[in-house]
Amino acid sequence: MATQSDRVFFFGCVSCKKNKNIEEYAVYYCEKCQQCFCRQCCELHHDYLFSEHVKHDRLNMRNWPVSKELEAVILMCEIHTHKKLETICKDHSQLCCSKCVSLSHRKCKKVTLNSAKKQAPEVQELFEKLLINMRKLRKLQSCCESGIQDLKSSYQGQELMVHKMNDKIKSTMAKIVRRTLKKIPKVEQNKIHELMHSTLFHIENITLNEAKITLSSLEDSLKTGVETCIRHHHELKALHELLLYSSDNNNKKLCIIASRKCIDKIQQVVSYLDENSVKLECSVLQQTIQGTEQYIVRLSGLGRLKESMKAHTDIEQYLSKLSGLMRVVGPNYVFTVQGKSRHTVRIPSDSESCSITAICVLPDGQVLLADRNNKKVKLLNQQYHAVSHLDVRAKSQDICQITPSEVAVAVTYRNIHEVQFITVIQGQLTLGKMFQLQHGCTGIAHNHGDLYISSGTALYKFTLSGKQVCRLYKDTSADDTVDKCAVSPTGDRLYITSYRQNKLLTLARDGTLLATYTDPALDGPYGLHVTPAGQVLVCGWGSNTVLQVDSEGKSKLATLATQEDGVSYPWSVCYSSTTSSIIVGQWWGDNILVFRVE
Repeated sequence: MATQSDRVFFFGCVSCKKNKNIEEYAVYYCEKCQQCFCRQCCELHHDYLFSEHVKHDRLNMRNWPVSKELEAVILMCEIHTHKKLETICKDHSQLCCSKCVSLSHRKCKKVTLNSAKKQAPEVQELFEKLLINMRKLRKLQSCCESGIQDLKSSYQGQELMVHKMNDKIKSTMAKIVRRTLKKIPKVEQNKIHELMHSTLFHIENITLNEAKITLSSLEDSLKTGVETCIRHHHELKALHELLLYSSDNNNKKLCIIASRKCIDKIQQVVSYLDENSVKLECSVLQQTIQGTEQYIVRLSGLGRLKESMKAHTDIEQYLSKLSGLMRVVGPNYVFTVQGKSRHTVRIPSDSESCSITAICVLPDGQVLLADRNNKKVKLLNQQYHAVSHLDVRAKSQDICQITPSEVAVAVTYRNIHEVQFITVIQGQLTLGKMFQLQHGCTGIAHNHGDLYISSGTALYKFTLSGKQVCRLYKDTSADDTVDKCAVSPTGDRLYITSYRQNKLLTLARDGTLLATYTDPALDGPYGLHVTPAGQVLVCGWGSNTVLQVDSEGKSKLATLATQEDGVSYPWSVCYSSTTSSIIVGQWWGDNILVFRVE
């Protein structure tokens, strides 16, 4: 993916520019002609036409002409670009122009430019570090590019697998029909056939759409990695050129400033590589892709349907099961609770009673919990046993999935308001990037690269890099009017709970209010979740209830759990397609409730 724009030229080949109108990296300077040439043009110029001319390579840049552009780049202040760098603040290890000093460093004690020339070993060490990190960036870029191709192949393989599975189900279905519907009129048989085929077609389309959404999210992350690697490599290459020029021209001031710029940039790149190399490493990526493939099979319903057909030969049971699967992938299919269990999530390092404000289930069935009281994010396995945890700086309020192995956590308390990204790798939690907010963050949701963040009184849209796009909704009539938020799978509906006003609000993509739902059985609505099929689940904190609401946010479909079922001040809810269960987190206590549903 590297392009010509990835190359840096302070000295370009004159011949290539003049005759071919292209920029080519100059490696020689002809003293007689006073021009720079690339390797190919230099061979023609020096070896065949003007062999008596003296040429100087880049190891002898002291004989090259002074580049005013190059010198200006070295001396330019990155904060005040119209000013030249003149000093170094040793208190802050920062290069400064006169304006930097007057605005930010007047009270600093050590603001000077050391007149001592950089020693050759120090400069050489910087050269080596620049080259090492440039190679690492290229390796990571190549890994990301390879990963993007793997994702595309993965989707094509999944598409083929789904088609084959569907064909096998149709074949089995035809046998069942022939065996059990012999005495039913042909017209009725045709109706049943049409119902089955349309249902399977719908399930297949949903499956492939889920595959595309899941893999696209991961692909976006890899594309960002490629772009960041190219940008960092571009900047390192430019600094390599600056340092090479300044050190070879015996200019003490230029060399010191160029060296300082190199050190600062190298630190940035090392930090980026430390945070992202493991996450984007090819081997880890391959595991993620494989996990995604397994997830797609489970979500599709085709795998479960195939198994059920082995056990059920009665056509009525089969059709009932088939009809149920069709509804499962619809947003208004009503869950039926089949059983419940309770699981302890307290770990030895907890100092307070657990308060589970958010739950997120990963494609492989692992469960992430936000424990507000203990300022932790906990990882549970499929049996709901805690296997790992991470401490966060403030109280964790909400969690949303970004990729099959990465989540974003909304953290807020007093003056700390931030979004922390966490990666799950081989059963362990790893901190990733983070960005800060200028307002509280009580809820967070993700859809197709957009982050939706609620502040308590407003709903905002952000990019994954932390840039605010817009404010979608605001209600400052009281506190806690915009608490948790969720988004439909297609992104066309947004849902928010208003704890103070006892309301569930449904918004359009642009923030327009579409519906307001209130119910005596929904007192103090807080926890909120939308399943991959679009079903809406909401907790009543004061009423001790978990409800299912229709996708339009206008009416209740079912009361799934109440205080009689053990629900006490529910704060969070999430559906797991892996176990076909609804998980409920509570305000106080060390347990989560798991309701098995169909």
